Amino acid sequence: MITMSRRSSSEKTIDYGVLEAIFFSSPRPISKDRLAKILDISKKDLDGWLTKFMEEFNRKHKGVKIARRRGYYYLTIVDKYLEYVINIIEPPPLNNRQKLVIAYLYKNKEAYLKDLRSLFGPYIYRDIKKLRKWGFISIVTRDKKKMVYLRPEAEAYIIRRRKTYNLGE
Repeated sequence: MITMSRRSSSEKTIDYGVLEAIFFSSPRPISKDRLAKILDISKKDLDGWLTKFMEEFNRKHKGVKIARRRGYYYLTIVDKYLEYVINIIEPPPLNNRQKLVIAYLYKNKEAYLKDLRSLFGPYIYRDIKKLRKWGFISIVTRDKKKMVYLRPEAEAYIIRRRKTYNLGE
């Protein structure tokens, strides 16, 4: 439990259990603004608590950690344990077009973005953005054109989950 005093004479106390519960139950990363609003404290006070909480949490827990990325905080699995839990993690919900793009890249290994657009239509850019965010693909500029690749980790993941993604045998 942390106790930090505000400028006024009253003291604000936050139990680490509350922060753990917030991070555990949140389906997406949490911003500092949202945390401050949930805990009803100022962002300035939250900085000190959050730093101490992250240090203590990450020191105490070995399989999960609180990470910060682009101003957001989230609970994540430590990289060295990811291979053990990858089979029980639910795959992200893919729409049919995303499944088709993955199947196409699985078969062809690479494709120019403009070719994918001509095959799958203009909405492909949104799907490519999501697939890239989820780590299924990477985009590299080659000859001033964007080349889309299926990442090896994603390929192995897809092979294990062929039936889930309905990619055939």
